[in-house]
Amino acid sequence: MSWWSKKKPAEPAGATEDRIRRRYVCFRELLSFNNECLELMAGIQEDLRFVSPRREIMGQKTAAVFQKADGTVSALECLSGLSFSQLHQSLQVQRNEVERYVAAREELIPPDFSHRMDEVQGTDIAEAGGKAAALGEIRNKLHLPVPDGFVLTAEAYRQFCGTPLWEKIRDATHNLDLNDLAALQRISAQLTAMVMELPVPRAIEVAIIERARALQGSAGLAVRSSAVGEGGERTFAGQFVSLLNVPPHQLIDAYKRVVAGRFSERALFYRLSAGLSEIETALPVLFLNTLRARASGILYSRDPADPKSNVLWITATHGLGLDIASGRVPADLFVVTRRRPHHIVEQSVAAKEEEIVLLETGGHARRPLPSTQVTAPSLTPTEVETLAAWAVQLEEHFKTPQDVEWVLDDAGKLWIVQSRTLALATAASIKAKSRIKQEPLLAGGRTVYPGRVSGTAYLVSEPRLLQTTPEGAILFVRRASPEIVEVFPRIAGLVAESGNVTGHAAALLREAKIPAIFQLNGVFEKIHAGDPVSLDAVQPRVYAGNLWPSRTIEVSGSDRRWKNPVDPISERLLTLHLLDPAAADFRPSGCKSAHDVLRFCHEKAIGIMFEVGDIELESGSRRTSRRLLTPVPVNLHVLDLGGGLASTNGSTEEVRPEEIVSRPFQALWRGMSRPDVSWRREIPASFGDLASVISNALTAVHGPTRALGDMSYLLVADEYMNLNSRLAYHFSLVDACLSDVPSHNYISFRFAGGGAVHYRRNLRACFIEACLAHYGFVVDRRADLVNAWFKKAPAEETEANLDILGRLMASASQLDMYMTSDAVMRWFVEQFLQGNYTFAATKQDASQSTTAGKTEDHR
Repeated sequence: MSWWSKKKPAEPAGATEDRIRRRYVCFRELLSFNNECLELMAGIQEDLRFVSPRREIMGQKTAAVFQKADGTVSALECLSGLSFSQLHQSLQVQRNEVERYVAAREELIPPDFSHRMDEVQGTDIAEAGGKAAALGEIRNKLHLPVPDGFVLTAEAYRQFCGTPLWEKIRDATHNLDLNDLAALQRISAQLTAMVMELPVPRAIEVAIIERARALQGSAGLAVRSSAVGEGGERTFAGQFVSLLNVPPHQLIDAYKRVVAGRFSERALFYRLSAGLSEIETALPVLFLNTLRARASGILYSRDPADPKSNVLWITATHGLGLDIASGRVPADLFVVTRRRPHHIVEQSVAAKEEEIVLLETGGHARRPLPSTQVTAPSLTPTEVETLAAWAVQLEEHFKTPQDVEWVLDDAGKLWIVQSRTLALATAASIKAKSRIKQEPLLAGGRTVYPGRVSGTAYLVSEPRLLQTTPEGAILFVRRASPEIVEVFPRIAGLVAESGNVTGHAAALLREAKIPAIFQLNGVFEKIHAGDPVSLDAVQPRVYAGNLWPSRTIEVSGSDRRWKNPVDPISERLLTLHLLDPAAADFRPSGCKSAHDVLRFCHEKAIGIMFEVGDIELESGSRRTSRRLLTPVPVNLHVLDLGGGLASTNGSTEEVRPEEIVSRPFQALWRGMSRPDVSWRREIPASFGDLASVISNALTAVHGPTRALGDMSYLLVADEYMNLNSRLAYHFSLVDACLSDVPSHNYISFRFAGGGAVHYRRNLRACFIEACLAHYGFVVDRRADLVNAWFKKAPAEETEANLDILGRLMASASQLDMYMTSDAVMRWFVEQFLQGNYTFAATKQDASQSTTAGKTEDHR
């Protein structure tokens, strides 16, 4: 007997099986700890989208993760018989860093609830919000006129509303269907009422009263949102409440109303559809002296429909410009050169019947304009030139085109009251103005965002009808208003009979990159609901029929988890750095977070269980296993690890497949035992094929593992199986867990060997690789060795793929004998994917396969 075939002394009866069972118990404990940790971490990630990591909120949860992660390491040690002290030490270091970080945040007391505008800089966005930070930068760095005031910080918002209501906000918005506008309306009303019922903390009340008392102004205060992120990549245009001329005794209530406006239907929809979290969009509130306006308006430092042109836009009206943003009334438009001296190249003066003015008692009202002012320009050329110069200066300073709100006070002084990034058309969306060989249904108006798109016409004469907007529609409305944001995920384009191109609705459409036209007359006379139409927002025109591809904007499902690069909760607890198990750093020293430790332990545990049958059963006792009664040509012995077999007579030495209640085995067995699956090939093989197999069998060396054709083993538990089979001239190994917990579920598969020559064994491996990849397995094939994995899928998907794997194992048996060429291999793949598991072929198919094989062999 050769030295490599000598067997170790047999152990006492049942010793090997008991050892395997103990390992399995450790494995199940590891899976349990791993799943509990992942659930806790998912909860922490979700919570951190709504609330900052305070000790009373996060302390117990983070401690539980580290405690259970340490238990996972201990379970791996039990399973492997090895020490992983480095992982225990790593977890302790990570836990200490996280606990120190959480404790340090409590030292922020007393919190900073307010800042004067002369204290605010552009870098203060996180606490002052986008609007206040930009105005502070303009006032204190550029020294342009900005009204005096102060800002209630993001910390004030968190103390008043964000922290007390975070769980209610989380639960109300979790899995909210944004297409269910009725549900959105209901949730909005609930959250708004909750905010209004909250008492403002006394410290915040004092901050508002004291700061307001220190201001010098002839009117009340403007109370406006200054959301974190507002004015940057996301404009938040028209999503929040702004209150003008608020008397001192109403400032506390005004603060609550502005905060409550954060939960309006359109503001909720805007944040949720964009994937913005609560924690990254806190709402600081800006308090500014209200200006008595002679005129006001909005300027764009670029033409938003043609950013490369050398002009900018200024819109203006008499009095306060509230109606410009809302699109309620027309406004004057001045198109001005960007280069000095700034010339007016186009001027459109609208008929303005009334103006909005401040009231002495607070608030504002509308009053008719004198007849001499109805058609008079709102600005003089000098004032237009000043605003144009500011526009260029602001763009140069912020290094991006700007959308600026301005006011001309009753003393003739110009002020800046807001500046934010202007959403511009991308170069790719501005297509050549090629001619269409048909007359348009409508032509004219102004481009809001250029583009060409087709869809079904849907006409909305009043806002409540927006709720029934169909998917992919071209939406036609009487007037464009910010409410249309609620149907952005459904529409391909938009046309409005009226609306200001500098208003909130226009800003939102540009940000969403939805082709749109405003001020196009005759829409409801020329367009019929349900008609296919094509919108050319470049020209701008509307045509009948489908001239261009349709376009549907999907609601974003992205989860922008709040993450600070130096935040230990993220870096030392939640972030996964070990992404590739095959990488060189996939080792204990590479574990930088608790998540890394869990990944390492889980992967190593699966690898150990994958090999446990070969390691333990190679020379151990086999007296307690039971032979499987099956027509499948394999000498299979079954070992119950716990719950894998039905309660039957344990004294028998045999077991039938139906007595094995293991969930993964039953799924695999369904595939292996299907009536239309055959373990023996009925297609003819040539004499050369058979000779190849016989010759290879006489010379093949299969390494140190048990001999092919030797006893095969099946280890089963209620949710686990490990099948190690030696069938004919190949071996295969299936290790799988199937449960109702997706993070527990996996399929590991290995296949190698065969009776044919190396070339044909490789082709069979290619066949297996192609079939498994089709069903979503990750496959690593090296010559005739195939390793494949399918992990962390729901039970039904895992079960279905075990069934497929069973079919494949049976179908691949003896198939290397017939693998004569790549073409033949691809034919077998095609037949398997079509459900022809016996590979019953037509005479023509068989003839073609044989011919292809002979041709390949003669080469």
